[in-house]
Amino acid sequence: MRKFSIVLAIAFAALLIGARLPAPSLGTGQAMAADAPTVYPDDMYMGKPDAKVTVFEFASLSCPHCAAFNNDVLPKIKADYMDKGLVRWIYRDFPLNRDAYLAAILTHCASPIRYFAMVDSLFRSQSFWETQPDVLVALKQIGASEGVDEKTYDACIDDKALKDKILARLKEASDKFQVNATPSFIINGKLYSGEMPYEDFKKILDAALGAS
Repeated sequence: MRKFSIVLAIAFAALLIGARLPAPSLGTGQAMAADAPTVYPDDMYMGKPDAKVTVFEFASLSCPHCAAFNNDVLPKIKADYMDKGLVRWIYRDFPLNRDAYLAAILTHCASPIRYFAMVDSLFRSQSFWETQPDVLVALKQIGASEGVDEKTYDACIDDKALKDKILARLKEASDKFQVNATPSFIINGKLYSGEMPYEDFKKILDAALGAS
């Protein structure tokens, strides 16, 4: 597994110079101790706020493993746990390159009620916009299809407070919670790294619910 102290340095350089990074190594799904994250007032989440278990997902919108998890596993978790009020799912941006950083900015340009629809759209269209000569142009096209016009997106790109928040949360995830791969998840104070199949994730959630 790639150490994020190295990834972080490369990521910040990539954001500045527009470089592309390869996808990070997958974790094993084994649990490691982690601090319990603070729930911020502006956190975007699915499920009920008073659910027994809160899951924090750390993902990069350019990460193919994150896209596979979003497309194949997350809908089952949503139906079986979030929609039943058992789990609250908090999504945290963890952009590993400039493309993911620009995509993360786009998600925060959308209306809060459309936030997760935008995230889902970007994951499902990842193979398109990540392969375009000009990713920003492709992201603007996707934004327009989801109700975010070019002028609004340009304003978000110029929003220093928004950009600083995304990078600050990324650094916090690395320094405080030991996140060093995407996707990663913190559940009941335990960190799980790597794309997991539904049955493996189900076992973790059932154990967490039983311990709550």
